[in-house]
Amino acid sequence: MLAKAETNLLTSSASHSHSLYTVVKRLVHTVLASLVVGLLIALLLMLQRYQEEWLLAQTEYAGSSAARQYAKLVSPIIDTTGNANSDANSINDATRALALKSTATVLTQEPHILGIAIFDEKGQYIAPLPKTESVVTLSQSQDVRPLTFVEPIVNNSDNVIGYVHIHMNTKVILEDPLALRAQLLLIGIIVLFLALVIGIYLTRGFYKFRPWVINKFAQLGND
Repeated sequence: MLAKAETNLLTSSASHSHSLYTVVKRLVHTVLASLVVGLLIALLLMLQRYQEEWLLAQTEYAGSSAARQYAKLVSPIIDTTGNANSDANSINDATRALALKSTATVLTQEPHILGIAIFDEKGQYIAPLPKTESVVTLSQSQDVRPLTFVEPIVNNSDNVIGYVHIHMNTKVILEDPLALRAQLLLIGIIVLFLALVIGIYLTRGFYKFRPWVINKFAQLGND
């Protein structure tokens, strides 16, 4: 009885022992699972970075171009030589402020421009009046965070005489690109669905014709 029990114990231990193939297979599965998890994390990070770069690429040209053009427009208005007379200076400042406000009004009529702010070389706000809403206020009033582009204003001697801030409506700028990307996503989903259906039918056809192909090769071998 004791010998039989020992024999059963040895047989059970031998059947539950792991072979080298089993160990290697489990190790490979573990490595593959870890690799899949790592790739998923990397994919999420890449997707986040892609979203940021895509947003910057879609808005950078429009914002930078508008800021440069507006800086060139207001440069002659700001770059005026003051008169020694205080009354003349007051009139000059009032005329300058009115000209800046008129130019800003024209530009803010564009649907993708939320607001414009002009500062002197010391960073003091000078136009348009009344003062434009701050970036924080604009962000709170918009569903999508607006973008601000800053461009220095230079005179003919390439001296910085001020700065212009342009606040862009991100939602308006991205309206058309987002619509095009949605269409592209829809096209990709349709292509994947068609590939899945075609793959299923090709697999079914392969398994249906597999016996016939095997028989044909067997008949050729017998002949």
